[in-house]
Amino acid sequence: MSLPPGFLDELRTRTSLSQVVGRKVVWDMKKSQQGKGDMWAPCPFHQEKTASFHVDDKKGYYYCFGCHAKGDAISFVRETENVSFMEAIEILAREAGMQMPARDPKAQEKADRRSQLVQVMEQAVQYFRLQLQTTQGAPARDYLERRGLKEEAQARWDIGFAPAARRALLGHFKDKGVDEALVVAAGLAIKPDDGGAAYDRFRGRIIFPIRDGRGRAISLGGRAPDPKARAKYLNGPET
Repeated sequence: MSLPPGFLDELRTRTSLSQVVGRKVVWDMKKSQQGKGDMWAPCPFHQEKTASFHVDDKKGYYYCFGCHAKGDAISFVRETENVSFMEAIEILAREAGMQMPARDPKAQEKADRRSQLVQVMEQAVQYFRLQLQTTQGAPARDYLERRGLKEEAQARWDIGFAPAARRALLGHFKDKGVDEALVVAAGLAIKPDDGGAAYDRFRGRIIFPIRDGRGRAISLGGRAPDPKARAKYLNGPET
């Protein structure tokens, strides 16, 4: 179902992420600063002895410096309880004393479409992340290292690399069974007006995901590592 404007913002305002996460972890009180909403614990998503899982209670966001898991209260409930997005919303709304809104079919259709586009965008982000680790991505890795973006920062911000091939990403999505029209709609590929074959929007570029307040990838920014490139920067449309 679709949610009215402001519902999720109100839910996040009423939800304490540290309380939600605290049901699944044991806080490292020596490392944590509870008064500042700065909490640390061993990660609930992978086995470890040190407290590398960080919760920023004021921003409502978590990040693990070990396995790079990240998200908000909704994603945490989804992952730890193995429930859908709406089921996680219902759980948190019930705990916050908020009533779920009535279903709106048209708004639901629009929300479903947006969800599809966000999923495609996230898949692209992970594809580009993998490409950064390949031989093709070596110049991009060198470029990032020279500018002080070490491997940990690259992983934290999901920085990737788009191969130079004209249809590398489209070929990847085709193998995954993703409709090409959806890739174009997400702004990841371009369909020429003359009816020619679609091609990847980002080619031979370092990729920086652009995320919204909920941590969802809604667009991409591309930086050409080659100083001779005609266009150093390229941004995609927002999904």
